[in-house]
Amino acid sequence: MNDPIENIVNGVRVMMSRLAHILNVIFKGKLKPSHITLFSLLGHIPAAWALWQGRTVLACIFIAVFGLMDALDGALAREQKSPSKFGMFFDAVTDRIKEIILYSGLGVYAFRFEPRVAAWVIPALAGTSILVSFVKAKGEMAIAESTNDRQTLNRTFSSGFARYEIRMSLLIIGLLSNYFASILNLIIALNLITASERFSEIAKQLNKEDSKNRSK
Repeated sequence: MNDPIENIVNGVRVMMSRLAHILNVIFKGKLKPSHITLFSLLGHIPAAWALWQGRTVLACIFIAVFGLMDALDGALAREQKSPSKFGMFFDAVTDRIKEIILYSGLGVYAFRFEPRVAAWVIPALAGTSILVSFVKAKGEMAIAESTNDRQTLNRTFSSGFARYEIRMSLLIIGLLSNYFASILNLIIALNLITASERFSEIAKQLNKEDSKNRSK
């Protein structure tokens, strides 16, 4: 059975691929993937500002628009046939910076406007979100020597529900609803489940490789 989350992600990728083609034609190849990545990062600063001001609808618009650019930079790299190791690295690092910016804004928002949110929730949200990506990154590093296909490697340990796109989607739902505190707790729980799933998947693959190496 098809993974519905993967279907959604693939749909977004198709849409971003078409947009990347249009932008590449308009800018005649002068717009580079790194420009999109940096622009997406900078766009999360006004999102945090909107949260500080309690303007949740505006914050959600910024998060949605600039969050979609996370897929656009990769689509543009494929359109220009210029995927690179640095691009993958830059994209992954800026994703984490985006989350730090947003969670800093969320901390101020929760303190000022959401007294139902316990003091530990935002730090736990930030920590578990980064943990999901950290487990994936360390797993990729551990098996990097066994494959030369970096694009495939980048997608190797992407299982689990709490992907970056899903975390941001749930955050938007929480900000626009009366279930903000509950959804933050849900994201934390999903982060822990996803990190555990990825850890288990990585452990199995590494144990297989260790067994093969010992049998040589």
